[in-house]
Amino acid sequence: MTVIQCIDIILPIAHPLGTETEIINDLVEHTSIEFPVEHLQEKAIQLSAIEVVVFGVPGVLNCWVELSPLPSANNILWPAPLPVSTAGWAAIGGGGGLLPPVTPVIEGATGVTGTIHPIIIPWNIHSAWARLVIQTPVAALPATAFWMIQAVINGASK
Repeated sequence: MTVIQCIDIILPIAHPLGTETEIINDLVEHTSIEFPVEHLQEKAIQLSAIEVVVFGVPGVLNCWVELSPLPSANNILWPAPLPVSTAGWAAIGGGGGLLPPVTPVIEGATGVTGTIHPIIIPWNIHSAWARLVIQTPVAALPATAFWMIQAVINGASK
């Protein structure tokens, strides 16, 4: 069996099928691990957001990319002795950070299960590190309508 090694939205894990997803249906910001982008150009994250509806409509989906010149102490791809800083990361709505976050993509749901929303988030701001953040600002209670998300990060090397 071929195993594809790739960055998961939350943790780096092996994806034996390449079709693994993360479920988004709460107020929590789902933040990816930080990944290096310093030597990439034409950077973009391609999302496949799929609606799963038993009853109701999934909340609006907000997706954005945060940038930083330094990884945070939580970075598991590049452990010490690299310099680390949480001050480098920008937060949507909260300011802070040394670089502005990429303008969020806001995607509305149709309420039809199986509807696929292709989303592309490109950015040209130069940074050494990036991470993807996904959130629904309204919790789905009960959780009978939600988003399944797959993300692919791509770019051309310089």
